[in-house]
Amino acid sequence: MTQTKVQGAAPNASILAVFWLPSGTFLLHTLEELPDFPAWVSTHFGAMGLLEFAAIHIPLIGVVLWTSYRAQDPDSPWGWRFMAYAFQWQFAFNALFHLSASAIFGDYSPGMVTAATVALPATAFLTLFNRRHGLLPSGAALGAVGVGAVIALAAVAFLFI
Repeated sequence: MTQTKVQGAAPNASILAVFWLPSGTFLLHTLEELPDFPAWVSTHFGAMGLLEFAAIHIPLIGVVLWTSYRAQDPDSPWGWRFMAYAFQWQFAFNALFHLSASAIFGDYSPGMVTAATVALPATAFLTLFNRRHGLLPSGAALGAVGVGAVIALAAVAFLFI
């Protein structure tokens, strides 16, 4: 199969549609977290209400949707693909948080089902798809994984505020 590279001709739109995965992952994950995640966070970390949860997630959903929209456009700069890849990896790290927290606290962490059944498989798929089609160079993909880790750490740190 022919590899689509970042340098040279832009990848076609049907291949770039894979960058809708972060948006789909985030939307499904947020729906699972509602409405119990704020109470769960308040029990195990710091106080969080449903309005705070919404105030955080609504703009973030907008950012991830916009990033997916731009990343799937063949004429967009590759930085949008970098950020979409980073967001998907953030959801993989978030999945590890949910699964670990559930094991540590011995209870259901709202979001852990989509973390295990959507975020981790979608991240594996996007990673393998990127390797096959070369949507990001290896170094850029690795950098995006690092950015995703930083975003995930920031999100967990926010739970303690």
